Amino acid sequence: MKNINWQKVWLIVGIGFGIVFLSAFVTSQILFPLFFGRPKNIDVPDLVGKNLSFARRQLVELGLHVVVRDSVWSEKDKMDTILEQDPKPGEKIKPESRVYVRVSRGSKEIAVPNVVGLNYHEAFFSLHGLDLKATVADSLYSDRYSINTVIRCNPGVGTKVEKGSKVRLFLSRGPEPAKSEPADSTST
Repeated sequence: MKNINWQKVWLIVGIGFGIVFLSAFVTSQILFPLFFGRPKNIDVPDLVGKNLSFARRQLVELGLHVVVRDSVWSEKDKMDTILEQDPKPGEKIKPESRVYVRVSRGSKEIAVPNVVGLNYHEAFFSLHGLDLKATVADSLYSDRYSINTVIRCNPGVGTKVEKGSKVRLFLSRGPEPAKSEPADSTST
């Protein structure tokens, strides 16, 4: 007898939740739009050729979201320039929708900067900031450059290399020590 009572209780609770769910659905999907109107669809702006941060601000103001779908190397387009978008400009979409974009990663190659005359740490951080790796190849005597100053680099200054490449640095040891003449063994 007790099992039957619990079955009735759970049946009533289930029906109650069903009524609440159905009421919420009808209110949100039928009554609110009927009284307050549906939000208007938004024209997608043309984002191609624009900077990603500018496009993101523009879409947020319109109530849309930007999603970077892909990024590719481009020798002619600056980094974070939008190359393609979906949906296309002028299409109408609902508020809070997403606009998918493909952006440029910038050039895959970069010119080796002039690090000659910089101390090792300055040269290291200058190259690191451009996504290049600094390695010490050798140290040479130099009357012109002080100790730990870059004398030359390989590949040379201005040479185009891929990002992430190694640049070998040749550092100064300072001036070559003076050669002492051997002591004359014959004394008079």
